[in-house]
Amino acid sequence: MAPWVKCVRVPVTGQLQSAILYIWAMPPRTHEDSSDIGIVGTGRFGSYFATQLERAGHRVHRADIREEPASRQASMVRACRSPLVIYAVPIRELEHAITGTRDLLAPDATVMDVSSVKIVPCALLERLLPGMATVGTHPLFGPQSAPDTCAGQRAAVCAIATGTAASQVAAARAGDLFASLGVTVVRCTPVEHDTQVARTQFLTHFIGRGAIRAGIDRLPLSTKSHDALMDIVDVVGSDSMELFEDMAAFNPMVRPVRVEFLAALLDIDRQLAVGERDSADGQAGH
Repeated sequence: MAPWVKCVRVPVTGQLQSAILYIWAMPPRTHEDSSDIGIVGTGRFGSYFATQLERAGHRVHRADIREEPASRQASMVRACRSPLVIYAVPIRELEHAITGTRDLLAPDATVMDVSSVKIVPCALLERLLPGMATVGTHPLFGPQSAPDTCAGQRAAVCAIATGTAASQVAAARAGDLFASLGVTVVRCTPVEHDTQVARTQFLTHFIGRGAIRAGIDRLPLSTKSHDALMDIVDVVGSDSMELFEDMAAFNPMVRPVRVEFLAALLDIDRQLAVGERDSADGQAGH
């Protein structure tokens, strides 16, 4: 038994006369195994990513605030005392997750997030974990787009506090991790990342959500391009509305793109309306 586990015998009512409760005190902030990875957040992506890591030979410790209280503290301690800790929580919950667990982290741990935006999460990591080896990442894949294996996919890696030794260590560690999964790493700044994903990931979700809201579906007389749109709808529809809202709320680059795109659609609609009026006038003259 670990030296930081205490056993306390307490009386209980019912069929059992007594039970053993394990009270997990905070362990020494050192690593059990240099190859361990802790994942905080076992939602849809967190669970998927943990499975991908395990298949690649990594030993993963999973923890989630939604666990039963009896096991939550023990699993959180195991995950956070790993040499590499990954926060895989919704963007809106990242600050709370870090502040609630940072006292469990080993001082020399590498800490990374996997959020779909990077400016805000990277700023949180730098502010809440000063001096630690932190790095922002965004795996550009998930259980819907790469259900069996993430090999061959891409991931963004954004260094934090560029130029520091801790930043270089964290970015290199993240790169090695994704390389072990067969994932290609794209290095960029948080601003470069959010500028691009506003026009790629978010815009794709925006179009897909619009198609869902309009009730557009697969039909017998579908074209290849329509099938491609429906493929987007299938992927987007499998993600939570929370993720979609957070991609907009926490990426300052999204609103200008959204405004620009809607203005372009309205301009196209006005162009079509002119053609419709000209056609109607022509038919009326015959």
